[in-house]
Amino acid sequence: MNLTPRELRVFISLARSLNFGLTAEQFFVTQPTMSKMIRSLEDKLGVKLFERTTRSVSLTSDGRDLLEVASRVVDDFEVGVTELEEVARRGSQRLSIAALPSLAAALLPDLVAHLRQEQPSSIIKIHDVINDAAIDLLRLRKVDFALSGLDVVYRDLSYIEIMREPFVLLASRAFPVELRGAEWCAHELAELPMISMPRGTGTRMYVDMAFMKRGVPFRPLLEIQGLPTIGKFVQKGCGVAILPLSAAQMVLEADLYTIPLKGGPERTIGVITRHESGLSEFAVKAIEWISEFALSHLGKGG
Repeated sequence: MNLTPRELRVFISLARSLNFGLTAEQFFVTQPTMSKMIRSLEDKLGVKLFERTTRSVSLTSDGRDLLEVASRVVDDFEVGVTELEEVARRGSQRLSIAALPSLAAALLPDLVAHLRQEQPSSIIKIHDVINDAAIDLLRLRKVDFALSGLDVVYRDLSYIEIMREPFVLLASRAFPVELRGAEWCAHELAELPMISMPRGTGTRMYVDMAFMKRGVPFRPLLEIQGLPTIGKFVQKGCGVAILPLSAAQMVLEADLYTIPLKGGPERTIGVITRHESGLSEFAVKAIEWISEFALSHLGKGG
């Protein structure tokens, strides 16, 4: 019996949707072609997988049994392919990195330019995603390492701090701000119209904690998820924002400026790796370069 992973994926998709049209679209084939593929699979297996009428599609008992087995086989196949890709990355000039968008923008363009200059044939993939997604990609072996602003609690992962990044106040000439002193003053900042990321984000957690330590409630005027959107609201004079330096740099434009907050919050920036997987020499060099570049451009050592 010669079954391909694609045939099994087609079957699994149809078994879950019970819709030939949707499944055909998913695999970029026509509906008649999809019907032929299913009939071919049934012929190979010697069993009927679907009951079809003009109004409905349903799985037969054999189809339900096959769905469980096929799902397990495809999952194992995809895990195997991922492990093969990981082995290939360790033995070649391939690199895949997950990073918070602000860190990806601040650190990785220079890294890629540097690595491509040293290794023109290198293949590098960048995933600019939120912290949880970066962790998922790492645990699924889709990336070699991740750059994060938060430590991890998973036993299969390691976190190495490479720097501490200061927070700054992002302001606009449309709403100029002059702080009374150089030191962080939660009471003074609390009087300003604040634009903040929502609760649950790493940035908001650091800001909340900084105000809480001074016994001052942090009550932002606006809560906005996206950095570019925060930048536009600040640019129009709607308020100011307390952001990590790399995040502020990401949205900085001609009429925006930053004010250092001496004694204010700092976030740790670190590299997350898997315990059981050795890094390629290429990945180790990348981490070393990122550490040096980050210290010289964003923060200070831990």
